[in-house]
Amino acid sequence: MTEDGTTGGKPAAMTGGSPRRPAATPASGQSADALPTGSPQARDALRAALTAQDVRRLTLFNWRYSLESAGFTSQQAAHLLFLKWLHARRHRAVG
Repeated sequence: MTEDGTTGGKPAAMTGGSPRRPAATPASGQSADALPTGSPQARDALRAALTAQDVRRLTLFNWRYSLESAGFTSQQAAHLLFLKWLHARRHRAVG
């Protein structure tokens, strides 16, 4: 699990590289101008542009940020994310 930096390599932002990401585009048949910003269709269209890996990375970032803003150090947050990954991995192996 290298997305959160707890067990592997450095993210692209730290190494100077930048992975190519698909541009966020509205779902087929929709135009970006026709949708209000907060509408469910606008959110679904944007979400469709995110890959499963993008959603996972954003989730991990959100968890880490939440832990650090609650007073945990960066090392503690990384350790807690690792424990969560380990717990999920064990449950996947058993179930």
